[in-house]
Amino acid sequence: MVLVCLLVFIGISLSTQANAGIRGPGKYSGVVIFDRWGGCILFSGVYLMYISETVKAQLRAYDGQAIELDALEVVQPTNPGDGLIRRMKVLGPAPPNSTPFTFDAIRLDAQPLSAGGSHAAIELTVTNEGDTPVKIDSSQIGFVLLSERIGGASTPSDGPSAAVITRTNVFTGKGTWGTGDKQYSYSYRIPDGLRFPHSFELAPHKSRSTQLRFELPAGHYQFFAGYGGGVHESKVDVSNPVSI
Repeated sequence: MVLVCLLVFIGISLSTQANAGIRGPGKYSGVVIFDRWGGCILFSGVYLMYISETVKAQLRAYDGQAIELDALEVVQPTNPGDGLIRRMKVLGPAPPNSTPFTFDAIRLDAQPLSAGGSHAAIELTVTNEGDTPVKIDSSQIGFVLLSERIGGASTPSDGPSAAVITRTNVFTGKGTWGTGDKQYSYSYRIPDGLRFPHSFELAPHKSRSTQLRFELPAGHYQFFAGYGGGVHESKVDVSNPVSI
């Protein structure tokens, strides 16, 4: 049996809050996502929390919505690392983001440039759909790459899927995640000429794009990007899914 231990690349922006490591009972915000395998996560852009198979049906009506919930029972095998919510209560819509950057009227669009073999590339476009200029914080444009969960994997997920790339952002230009005694490697890089600066402005109805280039073992994957959310603190804008 393959023992899989996902090693999170230490490359998250220093602006990330210190409490990102501790996952205990309390309030969590994010977008509810049911992936292509039927697994459920609460997605906060850079971060995610897995929703247990035993309670995910409670969130089916909120699929695609930014909500706040009260996590009554949380398991976090590794700190820092993602956690699993086993009991919860939905509180309502996620609160607005309180940072100086702009999150309203921002749209994320993900499009596959290539999605076959061990190499895949996705173009991610950020658009200001509003009528006033906005300031974007690139360290809060995070993404996740999900895959089928391997039997015996060391992951908080108890569902059919798990994240093989997570806890990173588009300001971080590259990252590599490994596995246990039988090596699998999941990595991405952003070409220097397309890498977003730490922050930038977008005029009304203007866009800016970057590319994420992946090297992956053979398999099936699903990509989501998200902007905002902090450490599960507020509303987050989520891209369309891309299947690889």
